[in-house]
Amino acid sequence: MSPREFIWSDLNGPGMEHLTLAPNDDGYVADGLYLGRSDDLPPCRVHYVIHISPAWEMRSAAVSLLSGPQSPAGISLSVDEDCAWRDANGEPIADLAGCHEIDLFCSPFTNSLAIRRLGLARGESAEISIAYLDLPDMRLRPLRQRYSCIEPFGPDGGQYRYEALFRSQTAELSVDSDGVVTNFPGSFKRVWDS
Repeated sequence: MSPREFIWSDLNGPGMEHLTLAPNDDGYVADGLYLGRSDDLPPCRVHYVIHISPAWEMRSAAVSLLSGPQSPAGISLSVDEDCAWRDANGEPIADLAGCHEIDLFCSPFTNSLAIRRLGLARGESAEISIAYLDLPDMRLRPLRQRYSCIEPFGPDGGQYRYEALFRSQTAELSVDSDGVVTNFPGSFKRVWDS
């Protein structure tokens, strides 16, 4: 995959996400910025950098709340191949043991992490644990999700059913030929990519 840039529109309120996704010697780096507001929350700006292995396993994430309620605030995390998490000081985060990747409520890209890592074939599904970061309160908690492959991503894109088991939300996500979300009905729609 060559370096790419994306912009999504937030369908829950005025907002946009800009992401640069680039390969490096260790896999990929996703560098994103969300700015907007949803529900009854004041506007906020959130910057994140996620390091991903060649197999699309998350290795680290740094998330900064640049403006909005609770700002400035930030969190840095790492996770190893055994799904053991550590904070910026290297201390274990026992509550997240077994979680594979982070999920940010303001980023459709974080759904692509699971889609790419799982590599599901048509008709397959998987229930996973993720580290969900609520923003803008910066609350991190383990939650369960399920992904089911309707059509695996290929040259013409693909389709996956996403289920947030913690809140009974279901959506059919469209992805491009690299497995990156293009449409998350009711939440985000990609409006530009390079």
